[in-house]
Amino acid sequence: MNLVIINSGQKKFLRECLISLLNTSETINFDVHIVKEKEYREATLNAVLQEYGNDDILIFGDDIIFTKGWFEFLTRNKDKGDIIGFSMLYPGTDIIQDTGYDLAKIDDEIILKPENRGKQRNEIEKFNFRECDSINGCALFIKKRVIEKIPKAPLEGMNRWGEILYMNEAKKQGFKVIVLGHYLYHYGKSTKINPNKLLSSESYLLEKKLWKNIVDRYIDKKQIKIQFKKVLSDELKNTLLANKKILFYGAGTVSEFIYEKLKQDLDLRFIDFCSGLLEEKGKNFCNKKLSFIKTFNSRTMTS
Repeated sequence: MNLVIINSGQKKFLRECLISLLNTSETINFDVHIVKEKEYREATLNAVLQEYGNDDILIFGDDIIFTKGWFEFLTRNKDKGDIIGFSMLYPGTDIIQDTGYDLAKIDDEIILKPENRGKQRNEIEKFNFRECDSINGCALFIKKRVIEKIPKAPLEGMNRWGEILYMNEAKKQGFKVIVLGHYLYHYGKSTKINPNKLLSSESYLLEKKLWKNIVDRYIDKKQIKIQFKKVLSDELKNTLLANKKILFYGAGTVSEFIYEKLKQDLDLRFIDFCSGLLEEKGKNFCNKKLSFIKTFNSRTMTS
């Protein structure tokens, strides 16, 4: 078996990752390879699959912290899936980052939903594994038979969704994707340092267009079984309508939903939106220009 760690160029993360691997893998016999990250994650994944896919392969980002028993847990459940991932915690906490990802429909929009995000680890029932649509791309176990059938991931993932596209194709071909109930820590920083904002920005304004292209081209909407409907509570609605001036922080799905629900009742002159992302400054959002949070003066609302 090959174990590959993707080096993002951040020495601190790589050092912590390797120390945690050594501290939790004393009796494990496998080859460890450190591979420099390419321009974007899909290109990196494809290079790793080509170079080391002659055997089962473990692929980790250097922003992963290994925890005791991870390999033993994988070994016990190895025969349960063909692509296997780990549940994730935010570093230094018991707060769940995800226990796998599921495609879901919220109203008429398709999303990739991180299961149990934000919950405390002890709030959910313990499990060995569960089947899902995708797993965290910074910790993957891919069996040789999958790689032989699917030797590379589509490049349209835009440094965000390469793994989900690979797993989506694997599921179409009958392979099983599962996430284990063993937790690793995940910083979530390995692909966020790309200077090309098209490949690294967390901007909803940018990502929703890219994601729509992914959904239209690759996702079979008829296979999505999880469905939700967004509802605006009367309490929040009344609170907002009782204020003459409103500042929304964040140009995302929540602020957009609230605006769409209340735009007939709110005076647009007294509403503003601000963002913590510099690349969103001045962009159009809900018929307003976005302000950057560090330069926004709430006493001078846009008129």
